[in-house]
Amino acid sequence: MESRTRCQSHEGGGMSETLFNYDEADVILRGDGQSDFVGVNAVDGLIAAVAAGPAFIPTHEWMPQIFGNRNPLQTSGTPEHRLARTIQHRHDEVVEILATRPEAYLPLLVNAEGRAVMTDWSIGFLLGVGMRSAAWGPLMISDFGMTLAPILAVNPMGRELLLGVSQAEIDRIAAPRTPPS
Repeated sequence: MESRTRCQSHEGGGMSETLFNYDEADVILRGDGQSDFVGVNAVDGLIAAVAAGPAFIPTHEWMPQIFGNRNPLQTSGTPEHRLARTIQHRHDEVVEILATRPEAYLPLLVNAEGRAVMTDWSIGFLLGVGMRSAAWGPLMISDFGMTLAPILAVNPMGRELLLGVSQAEIDRIAAPRTPPS
């Protein structure tokens, strides 16, 4: 996975706290690998839905989705606080990119054997959509809904939201693409 942390520290309250890079955050988020924890991909998908969504979701509502339905520790310098600040930094980065230069937005994706893996990112995105499903509903059934088809087609929950789209078309949309050489 490519680490794209642009900011290595966060100034606040007279203290400087080093943020984790995204590779480090991914390792922490995944834990022991046996507990079905999600990594930075799913968190980034959640952040994208929160940042781009049609309804505001305050941090105190979406951040607990990452930390087992609780707010992270606020004790400065702890690994959990550093992780929360790293996640908040990514959120702020995504908000800024989408507001000023949306064409520059790139999701964080784990790279598996040279292929980008969208499934976890898509699941995180759908979690964010679900947090304000009433606001997203009209978008999903409008023509704009097809704009989201590449996100929705890569996992079973998202496929169910592609109303009126044939299975063959969903499979075509979800098929991995080889970048031009």
